[in-house]
Amino acid sequence: MLDPYVVLKTLHILLVGVWLGCDFGTFIAASRLRNPNLAIETRQAMGHLSGLLDMGPRSALVLLLMLGITMSHMGGWGFTFKGGNIMAAAAFVVGILWLTGIWHQFWVDHPLPGETRSATHINIQNAFRKLDLVLRVAISSALCVSAVISLAGDSVIEAHWLSVKLIAFSIIVMCGVAIRIVIPRTRAVITEIFTLGSTPEREALLAARAAKARVFVLTIWALICVNVWITVAKF
Repeated sequence: MLDPYVVLKTLHILLVGVWLGCDFGTFIAASRLRNPNLAIETRQAMGHLSGLLDMGPRSALVLLLMLGITMSHMGGWGFTFKGGNIMAAAAFVVGILWLTGIWHQFWVDHPLPGETRSATHINIQNAFRKLDLVLRVAISSALCVSAVISLAGDSVIEAHWLSVKLIAFSIIVMCGVAIRIVIPRTRAVITEIFTLGSTPEREALLAARAAKARVFVLTIWALICVNVWITVAKF
């Protein structure tokens, strides 16, 4: 009979692979998108591919958060207070709803040629974008504060190694929020290039704005490696 904790741990490991693999693919596709030596049609195709691959890490983040809270409770590493099982169940419910919203957002933002999205779907997504950012900031802040307090003394996190992982995960989430802030300005330049044509000035501006996002991407990769190392060292 399968042990539920082992199943969740396996999924947790696989999701880290999905996150890094898709993130590397997104990074490479985005670099091709910024290549002024490629045809506009090719760069547009790379943009579509980058958007699709980016759904890997976006989905993995939510699922890893959901699994992490549940596994911490089941393994006795944290959130073992009275009602912790309710919190773990709530994490699953919120995670599934959150994931549904993320994929709905992708569906709204990436219609097939000739397709249109109704005003209702667009309005839902406009509201969800704000909620998504609020959730990321609120949850990451709560986890980080809990982890820091736990390192200083008794709190909801029983294991110090888990506290360190949660602090790193919180920084990862906030790096993702920073990317969300930078990306719209980058997309505006890309739209200009695709509609008005490539110029040295536009390409230079695109490279400069992409460089800002790259710092946060590299930070995310480094912190994921740190968390993997902590897990391997512990188990």
